[in-house]
Amino acid sequence: MELLDEVANAEVSDLFIAEKFMVHFHLKKEADSLDELVPVELEGFGEHACDFLCERIYPVYSKASMKADEDLPNTKDVPKEKRDAAFKTLNEAIITERMRRWASKEPQLSDDSDVAKRQQEHDVPRPMAEKAVKERGRRAMAQMPHSDKVQ
Repeated sequence: MELLDEVANAEVSDLFIAEKFMVHFHLKKEADSLDELVPVELEGFGEHACDFLCERIYPVYSKASMKADEDLPNTKDVPKEKRDAAFKTLNEAIITERMRRWASKEPQLSDDSDVAKRQQEHDVPRPMAEKAVKERGRRAMAQMPHSDKVQ
């Protein structure tokens, strides 16, 4: 969860284990951003990864894409109206996928108000917020003055 949180709050995402997941990248011909650490572009996915994405992650888009492929088997000779209609269908499928996937999950807030506050302020998963609050408490205890008195 902590590693996935580098990109976004993984707690509101569906997490899956993919045993065969291959991604192909290729090196760009030239740099186009000074902030880019690795100048690569996505070339494509391996067959198993593509099937996984289509079936488990984005089934609505996959179905729309297959229909567009059946309706327009030769993309070179497609009239503009049919091509525009196909893109409209695909874009509607993307909207449906976004609504289906992202609108459905809200992070489960902790019963501990300090943890819940940290979750909301920093958009982090509950386990990470709990760890941060626990660490803050540990540090506060360590900084407290010690007394030699025995009561």
